Amino acid sequence: MKKFLFPLQCCAVLSSPSLFASDLFVTLEKSYNIINLQKAKAQNPTIDGSNVVVGVVDSLFNPEHPSLKDKVIEIGGYKNFDDIYKNDASSIGSAQKDNATFRHGTHVAGILLGRHLGRTPTFENNGDPYGVAPNAKFYGAAFKESSNFNYWNLNLFDFFSKDPKLNIVNHSWGYKVFPYEQNISNYEQALKTVESNDPYNGYNNKNEVERIVKLAKERKVLNVFGSGNDGKNSASLFELLPRYDEDIRSFIAVGMLDADGIDIASDGKIIIKEKRVNQLSSGGERTLTLQGIHKYSNGFLGSQAYSLMAPGSKIDAANALFDVHNKLNREKQEEFIPLTGTSQAAPMVSGAAALVAQKFPFLNGKQIADVLLSTANQNYTLPKVIIKQKPNYDAFSVIYIDQDIPQDEAQIRQDIAELGYSDTPVTLNKILTNKTLYSLKREDLMGQGILDVQKALNGVATLDANRLNLGDIQSPTGKSEAYYLIDTQGQNSEFANNIDQKMWDDSLHLATAKNSPAEQMRGLNVGFIKQGLGQLSFSGSNSYKGATLVRGGELRLKSGSALSESSVFVEQDGTLSGSGTIANNLDNKGTVIAGSDDIATLTVGKNYTHHGTAKLVLNFNTQGNSKLVAQHYDIKGGKLLYRPLSGQFYAAGQKVQIDLGSLANSLNRFESVEILSNGSTEFKIADFKLASNRTVINDDTIEEKPVTEPQPSDTAKEESSSEAASTEQPNTEVKPSDTVKEESSPETVSIEQPNAEAKPSDTVKEESTSETASTEQPNTEVKPNDTVKEESSPETVSIEQPNAEAKPSDIVKEESTSETASTEQPSTEVKPNDNVTEESTSETVSTEQLNNVEKEKEKVEAIPAQDGTLIAEVKVKKEAFYIPNSDIGEAIYTARTSADLSQAYRDFFVKLDNTANRQAVLNSIAEDHLPDMLNDSTIKTTHFAQQNLLFSLTPNYFVQRFNTNGIKKLVGGEDVFLSKLAKNNLAQKKYAFYLTPSYHITQANEFKANSHGLRMGVATNIDNKQQLAMSLNYERGKGTFHSANSHSDTFNVALNYVSHFDHFKLLSGVNLGKSQNHYEKQIVGERENITGSYQNRFASAQLGVAKSYKRENVTLLPLTYFNYDFVHQNAFNESGWIFTKSYDSVNYHSTAMGAGLLLNYATTLDNAQIQFNSYVIYQHRLSGRNYRNNAKFSEIANSHFTQTYRLTPSLFTLGFSSRVNFNNGFFAQLALESVLTPSQKTRNILATLGYQF
Repeated sequence: MKKFLFPLQCCAVLSSPSLFASDLFVTLEKSYNIINLQKAKAQNPTIDGSNVVVGVVDSLFNPEHPSLKDKVIEIGGYKNFDDIYKNDASSIGSAQKDNATFRHGTHVAGILLGRHLGRTPTFENNGDPYGVAPNAKFYGAAFKESSNFNYWNLNLFDFFSKDPKLNIVNHSWGYKVFPYEQNISNYEQALKTVESNDPYNGYNNKNEVERIVKLAKERKVLNVFGSGNDGKNSASLFELLPRYDEDIRSFIAVGMLDADGIDIASDGKIIIKEKRVNQLSSGGERTLTLQGIHKYSNGFLGSQAYSLMAPGSKIDAANALFDVHNKLNREKQEEFIPLTGTSQAAPMVSGAAALVAQKFPFLNGKQIADVLLSTANQNYTLPKVIIKQKPNYDAFSVIYIDQDIPQDEAQIRQDIAELGYSDTPVTLNKILTNKTLYSLKREDLMGQGILDVQKALNGVATLDANRLNLGDIQSPTGKSEAYYLIDTQGQNSEFANNIDQKMWDDSLHLATAKNSPAEQMRGLNVGFIKQGLGQLSFSGSNSYKGATLVRGGELRLKSGSALSESSVFVEQDGTLSGSGTIANNLDNKGTVIAGSDDIATLTVGKNYTHHGTAKLVLNFNTQGNSKLVAQHYDIKGGKLLYRPLSGQFYAAGQKVQIDLGSLANSLNRFESVEILSNGSTEFKIADFKLASNRTVINDDTIEEKPVTEPQPSDTAKEESSSEAASTEQPNTEVKPSDTVKEESSPETVSIEQPNAEAKPSDTVKEESTSETASTEQPNTEVKPNDTVKEESSPETVSIEQPNAEAKPSDIVKEESTSETASTEQPSTEVKPNDNVTEESTSETVSTEQLNNVEKEKEKVEAIPAQDGTLIAEVKVKKEAFYIPNSDIGEAIYTARTSADLSQAYRDFFVKLDNTANRQAVLNSIAEDHLPDMLNDSTIKTTHFAQQNLLFSLTPNYFVQRFNTNGIKKLVGGEDVFLSKLAKNNLAQKKYAFYLTPSYHITQANEFKANSHGLRMGVATNIDNKQQLAMSLNYERGKGTFHSANSHSDTFNVALNYVSHFDHFKLLSGVNLGKSQNHYEKQIVGERENITGSYQNRFASAQLGVAKSYKRENVTLLPLTYFNYDFVHQNAFNESGWIFTKSYDSVNYHSTAMGAGLLLNYATTLDNAQIQFNSYVIYQHRLSGRNYRNNAKFSEIANSHFTQTYRLTPSLFTLGFSSRVNFNNGFFAQLALESVLTPSQKTRNILATLGYQF
């Protein structure tokens, strides 16, 4: 029995003399031109396979080849390439062994995703080969030679399912089983053939086939197969499996083209030739038997619907044995090598699939196959006859394309001879031996066409019923149709191709196929369903005839796009937008946005139906508005929303005209008509007139009603249902005790009523629900007890009322609910004792009082028509600029409403209204780091004062304790210790001088800072009871705030005096300082800097007491003090960009009390004295906790604002120092400190070197 193997789908090997550069790059480049790869990459420069993962089932992979370096995610099966080929070293040198075992897998992977090495320019004839998707990565399933899967211990379904991003697997291998030729009629029989042809491994092989099918059916992984190199008219087993099971929709079969047998015309047409004619130097011609359809490539009989052609001849790619000379000391091989076969054509298609997967990451493998198949290039010409041959055999087939086989053998011989085959009897006899003559259609040889990467990256081009199943048949519109569903999964993409449809074609299917939908699918049109979040745009002219359903996310019809046959149904969660054309109907239960992000027109050829759940959004800006134009409107409620476009500056008070267009006559049928706000702006309808019948907008006139004089006790009452408009009332002259009452809803627009005259004692009364629109009442002369009552529905559009004449003692009363909008009342002349009363809840807007009305009746004036337009006035919302703890928001509001804003400000406010970080932007304008800098400066000043106090106590205390009186107090007159001090010659020291470099790190709630400085000090004993100390300090620091950076230079000078009394010490000190500060900041979202420079001057004074407690070597020194601080900040102006501030000068005063404890330990050695000090000081602010900046925006008039800040109320200092006094008078000290406040933490390191003398 014949052994059943897995042959690799590649045959010939062409060598090249070059070792480092491929002489066949020109062929590769032409091959890429045939599939429009260069054009695709020029249009999509970022689409290169990045973030795409594919699978490759093939022979061994060499992951160390430069083309595949760092491209392998994991290799399963035979993993260790080096070990295997070292063990098989004796076989290297055999072309078939080299190709089948070692080169094939690496070569195929290199075509699919080989790295572009960049060593030579792209698309030049001497460049390095690179893959179709050079930035993709892969999982490799590696077998050895033609081994059966039984030996490699790998489950392909599990291996390729571990990564959910993997949607594509390339198979450049296949079975030597040809189901079409063997007349296999069903799926089970095809699988049985796999098992029965190999008694040893057949069962495992069948299982692996089923796992590959499972990948396709369950995970929708695209499996791309080479069709085989047997010179047959149909492909091998895998390529035919979808013929037997209609649920397999993600298989693609790939045949081979030879680029050397193809010309590309100037118009892009692919000319597939039957021969190549070369001009000889001698002047003659030579005909080569070189076909564009490679003679070894299997055809597509039985698999036409899911097959493609791609170049596969002499494809230059990675040579796995490129380093064999180093590893095995063999002859050096080149880095790239050309191979030929459908094995090389398949990764062209898989690479294109990877690019499609990157461009449209929401597509599954089946949908990627749909894109590749529907966009295949059919703009090609074929010869009338070609030859197919089985490799290495004299087995030929003569194929006539789209024509009958000639009956005359002489004609056949002539046709063959014209192909370049010799007319010698031997050659012709070989070809005609078996009389294998065929007449095939172009699809039988070319499938759906030639791979076209450029078109594929524009999305699907045909909705093909032949690739749909029973589950795709739906009847959402009442009519059964097959639907192609795309779930964009939150992604935004565009289908730019013209999308047509292809109905079910029985000729492409097997009648006995498993899971066939043929019976139900025949005759159905194909529709499109957009599902899931995200936006999908159509930009082509689409002619599919099924309905278009928008179930989720947004479907956008770009300008120039069209749905020439399809009606569109927008469901509740869906949005349709754009400015294209829908030739049929548009049914809206969700949201329709005419114009997308512009003011273009969405055209509906027939009916527009607007349901109660629907929203129609029309965009507008200062230049106009978008429109939805339909032949007929069927409005059943719902909302009409006018949306201001982003990217437009709307000036406060600006009037924007909105053209209602053909919607004008249908406006009253909407449940509500609203104009949306835009960030900081809202739009109020002005001059909006609606006739009393609510069907005509802006009538030329409102009909004048006659003036009537009803008799006493007459009552006029008008009531309307919840859907009725508010009713016009006549003008009434009201006498004493008459009452007018209005109750209105928040969405009411006033209604104008004509004049009517009523007599005394008439009463006019309006009652409405809490949602009823407020109504302006006409002036009506009525008699006592007369009553007019109106009841109106929510969102009623009211009409302005003319004036009313009233008489003495009339009473006008307004009552409204908490949500009632303000209602304008007609002007009335009121006589003495008249009462005008307004009653409203806490949210009611005050109502204008009736007054100053002419006593005589006025005629009704006509209201001019506005030609079906709305006038919207721009209102800027002050609350949109609210910033806590400051009135700077009002200053920004002032800027926003300024009439003479520069373009920079206008651009800024446009961006502000369209950013998700609005509050962060406003906060960056308001951010004032001056208080933080001041707070930090006062903390440093306090710390400097504290250090001076400690210095005035500590160093001079040590000087004092070395004189006789101090020593006696310390040691109780012990002569031994006294003589030791005298020996160290320390008792005579009177002065101390020191230098202290320092470094400071600050971490605060609002900023980070660091600084370094140098301090110099001197101290002396004036006498035994007085010490005087002075110090100078310079410090340079820098800070980082949320949106600013600062640096400062500070200089301080301090003087401290200590006086010793019997029971305590009196402490005093003064400190003067100056700092020069500079900062740069940015408004969030802006690139330009704002800079400022200013000065601070400091003055402080301290007065306190301290007392020493000594025991042997330990001294305890509690202290307390009062502190006063004064800071002056000069006035200054920022510069650099918009919203620069002009600051007033500030004088800041504060007082504080401090208390602390110093602990000193001292011990004396032969040549030095060592001291350890620890101290803690707490300071609490008594006054001056609040700091206020008064400023304005430099370029904005009347933009003054005040920002108030609360400075830190307390300060806590912890310190530790270690000091050594040498017997020669020098001393050194290292101090570590923490200065803590509720809002910031500062760490200080101070190193001191001094001298006592």
